[in-house]
Amino acid sequence: MEEELYKLVTDAIVTKQIRPGARLKEATLARQFGVSRARVRAVLQRLAELGVIEFRLNQGALVRRPGPDEARAVFSTRRLIEAEVVRETAKHASKADFTKLRTFVRREELAFRRGDKGLPALSSGFHIMLGDLCRNPVLASILNQLVHRSVLIQALYERQNQNTVCLTHEHVDIIDLMANGRVRDAVAAMLHHIDHLERSLDYDRASTIDRRIALSIE
Repeated sequence: MEEELYKLVTDAIVTKQIRPGARLKEATLARQFGVSRARVRAVLQRLAELGVIEFRLNQGALVRRPGPDEARAVFSTRRLIEAEVVRETAKHASKADFTKLRTFVRREELAFRRGDKGLPALSSGFHIMLGDLCRNPVLASILNQLVHRSVLIQALYERQNQNTVCLTHEHVDIIDLMANGRVRDAVAAMLHHIDHLERSLDYDRASTIDRRIALSIE
């Protein structure tokens, strides 16, 4: 039940059912899902460790609203980490691992064509899978946190009418380059891919929304 609650809350944040800045009440979640408050607290703590929520005095748990500078720092750090992940995964991955990656991307492409909700979370799974395959648990853990924070950033800063969350053909290119031993090109393709993701964001959009909220409160 704890894993199910974790997935439901995460999916709700990604699909914007729960918006950045929203408060997550332990008692409400416990009652809604029929679990103890201790289990809810454990889920919220996991999300806090990933940088998705934060605890504030007298307010409890809130979905974080990362500022533009933090968002840029997350993507800058991802470039460093994912370049190394690609190098290590290309070095250690077996044919079965590449088959697993291609199977995932086919599922991703199908979800994209259907217009499924939660595409940022699904597409992020490709990057997390690469981390798992790099055979470096510390590197994988750091990447996992960065990817989760990126999904939150995408939910907050994505451009209006933005249809492309994570271009699947770029995932295919990265896999093919690694499988063919073209590691330097695979790293370049990953860096281009992350650039593409960041260019899909509008860092001014959330700032404008925050100013409107402040004016309405005043």
